[in-house]
Amino acid sequence: MILVYILNSIAFVFGSWTIGLIINIAIKDLPFYSKLSHFNCIKNESTYQAMGMNAFKWALKNSFFKYFNQKLKFDNKPSIAQLQEVRKEMTYSEIGHFIAFFLIVVVVIIKLLDQQLIYAIILFIVNVIFNLYPSLLQQQNKKRIDRILKR
Repeated sequence: MILVYILNSIAFVFGSWTIGLIINIAIKDLPFYSKLSHFNCIKNESTYQAMGMNAFKWALKNSFFKYFNQKLKFDNKPSIAQLQEVRKEMTYSEIGHFIAFFLIVVVVIIKLLDQQLIYAIILFIVNVIFNLYPSLLQQQNKKRIDRILKR
Protein backbone atom coordinates (compact mmCIF):
# COMPACT_ATOMS: atom_id res chain seq x y z
CA MET A 1 0.00 0.00 0.00
CA ILE A 2 2.89 2.36 0.75
CA LEU A 3 4.17 1.99 -2.82
CA VAL A 4 0.73 2.92 -4.15
CA TYR A 5 0.74 6.03 -1.93
CA ILE A 6 4.20 7.01 -3.18
CA LEU A 7 3.25 6.54 -6.84
CA ASN A 8 -0.05 8.38 -6.37
CA SER A 9 1.77 11.19 -4.60
CA ILE A 10 4.22 11.56 -7.49
CA ALA A 11 1.30 11.56 -9.95
CA PHE A 12 -0.48 14.22 -7.86
CA VAL A 13 2.64 16.37 -7.82
CA PHE A 14 3.19 16.07 -11.56
CA GLY A 15 -0.46 16.98 -12.11
CA SER A 16 -0.07 19.94 -9.78
CA TRP A 17 2.69 21.26 -12.03
CA THR A 18 0.21 21.50 -14.89
CA ILE A 19 -2.38 23.25 -12.75
CA GLY A 20 0.31 25.56 -11.35
CA LEU A 21 1.39 26.40 -14.89
CA ILE A 22 -2.17 27.22 -15.95
CA ILE A 23 -2.82 29.41 -12.89
CA ASN A 24 0.57 31.07 -13.33
CA ILE A 25 -0.29 31.99 -16.93
CA ALA A 26 -3.60 33.44 -15.73
CA ILE A 27 -2.04 35.66 -13.03
CA LYS A 28 1.32 36.68 -14.50
CA ASP A 29 0.03 40.01 -15.83
CA LEU A 30 -1.77 41.03 -12.63
CA PRO A 31 -0.29 43.88 -10.55
CA PHE A 32 0.60 41.76 -7.50
CA TYR A 33 2.71 39.36 -9.59
CA SER A 34 5.69 41.74 -9.61
CA LYS A 35 5.53 41.86 -5.80
CA LEU A 36 5.72 38.07 -5.76
CA SER A 37 8.88 38.23 -7.83
CA HIS A 38 10.69 39.93 -4.94
CA PHE A 39 9.26 37.76 -2.17
CA ASN A 40 11.72 35.59 -0.23
CA CYS A 41 10.67 32.94 2.28
CA ILE A 42 14.18 32.52 3.61
CA LYS A 43 16.29 35.53 4.46
CA ASN A 44 19.73 34.08 5.15
CA GLU A 45 21.99 31.63 3.39
CA SER A 46 22.65 29.53 6.49
CA THR A 47 19.00 28.44 6.56
CA TYR A 48 19.31 27.16 2.99
CA GLN A 49 22.39 25.21 4.04
CA ALA A 50 20.64 23.76 7.10
CA MET A 51 17.76 22.60 4.88
CA GLY A 52 20.15 20.68 2.65
CA MET A 53 19.70 22.92 -0.37
CA ASN A 54 23.21 22.10 -1.66
CA ALA A 55 22.39 18.39 -1.69
CA PHE A 56 19.09 19.13 -3.42
CA LYS A 57 20.86 21.28 -6.01
CA TRP A 58 23.39 18.51 -6.62
CA ALA A 59 20.57 15.97 -7.07
CA LEU A 60 18.87 18.21 -9.62
CA LYS A 61 22.06 18.78 -11.59
CA ASN A 62 22.84 15.06 -11.66
CA SER A 63 19.42 13.64 -12.54
CA PHE A 64 16.97 13.77 -15.43
CA PHE A 65 15.48 16.94 -13.89
CA LYS A 66 18.40 18.92 -15.32
CA TYR A 67 16.64 18.67 -18.69
CA PHE A 68 13.35 20.17 -17.48
CA ASN A 69 13.90 23.93 -17.76
CA GLN A 70 16.76 24.65 -20.10
CA LYS A 71 15.91 28.38 -20.11
CA LEU A 72 17.50 28.64 -16.67
CA LYS A 73 20.95 27.71 -17.88
CA PHE A 74 23.97 29.60 -19.25
CA ASP A 75 26.56 28.28 -21.66
CA ASN A 76 28.84 31.33 -21.35
CA LYS A 77 29.15 34.36 -19.09
CA PRO A 78 25.71 35.99 -19.31
CA SER A 79 24.99 39.59 -20.17
CA ILE A 80 22.86 41.81 -17.94
CA ALA A 81 19.90 41.30 -20.29
CA GLN A 82 20.33 37.52 -20.11
CA LEU A 83 20.49 37.64 -16.31
CA GLN A 84 17.29 39.69 -16.21
CA GLU A 85 15.55 37.25 -18.56
CA VAL A 86 16.69 34.23 -16.53
CA ARG A 87 15.53 35.93 -13.34
CA LYS A 88 12.12 36.42 -14.95
CA GLU A 89 12.00 32.71 -15.91
CA MET A 90 13.09 31.73 -12.39
CA THR A 91 10.30 33.82 -10.92
CA TYR A 92 7.81 32.15 -13.25
CA SER A 93 9.07 28.70 -12.27
CA GLU A 94 9.19 29.58 -8.57
CA ILE A 95 5.62 30.86 -8.48
CA GLY A 96 4.37 27.89 -10.49
CA HIS A 97 5.93 25.52 -7.95
CA PHE A 98 4.50 27.50 -5.03
CA ILE A 99 1.02 27.34 -6.57
CA ALA A 100 1.44 23.60 -7.06
CA PHE A 101 2.74 23.24 -3.49
CA PHE A 102 -0.30 24.95 -1.99
CA LEU A 103 -2.69 22.94 -4.17
CA ILE A 104 -1.16 19.72 -2.86
CA VAL A 105 -1.29 21.03 0.72
CA VAL A 106 -5.07 21.28 0.23
CA VAL A 107 -5.11 17.62 -0.87
CA VAL A 108 -2.97 16.70 2.17
CA ILE A 109 -5.51 18.40 4.45
CA ILE A 110 -8.33 16.51 2.73
CA LYS A 111 -6.44 13.23 3.25
CA LEU A 112 -5.92 14.10 6.93
CA LEU A 113 -9.62 14.89 7.37
CA ASP A 114 -10.35 11.55 5.71
CA GLN A 115 -8.06 9.95 8.33
CA GLN A 116 -5.51 8.81 5.77
CA LEU A 117 -2.49 9.81 7.86
CA ILE A 118 0.17 7.69 6.09
CA TYR A 119 -1.01 8.84 2.66
CA ALA A 120 -1.05 12.48 3.83
CA ILE A 121 2.49 12.23 5.23
CA ILE A 122 3.86 10.62 2.07
CA LEU A 123 2.07 13.15 -0.14
CA PHE A 124 3.41 16.02 1.96
CA ILE A 125 7.00 14.74 1.80
CA VAL A 126 6.80 14.25 -1.97
CA ASN A 127 5.27 17.73 -2.28
CA VAL A 128 8.11 19.30 -0.30
CA ILE A 129 10.70 17.57 -2.49
CA PHE A 130 9.07 18.29 -5.84
CA ASN A 131 7.44 21.69 -5.23
CA LEU A 132 8.68 23.51 -2.13
CA TYR A 133 12.40 22.82 -2.55
CA PRO A 134 12.42 23.82 -6.24
CA SER A 135 10.70 27.11 -5.30
CA LEU A 136 13.20 27.79 -2.56
CA LEU A 137 16.08 26.96 -4.89
CA GLN A 138 14.72 29.47 -7.42
CA GLN A 139 14.59 32.08 -4.66
CA GLN A 140 18.16 31.33 -3.65
CA ASN A 141 19.33 31.62 -7.24
CA LYS A 142 17.38 34.85 -7.76
CA LYS A 143 19.18 36.35 -4.77
CA ARG A 144 22.49 35.53 -6.43
CA ILE A 145 21.37 37.14 -9.68
CA ASP A 146 20.12 40.21 -7.79
CA ARG A 147 23.54 40.62 -6.15
CA ILE A 148 25.19 40.52 -9.58
CA LEU A 149 22.69 42.97 -11.07
CA LYS A 150 23.24 45.45 -8.21
CA ARG A 151 26.96 45.75 -8.97
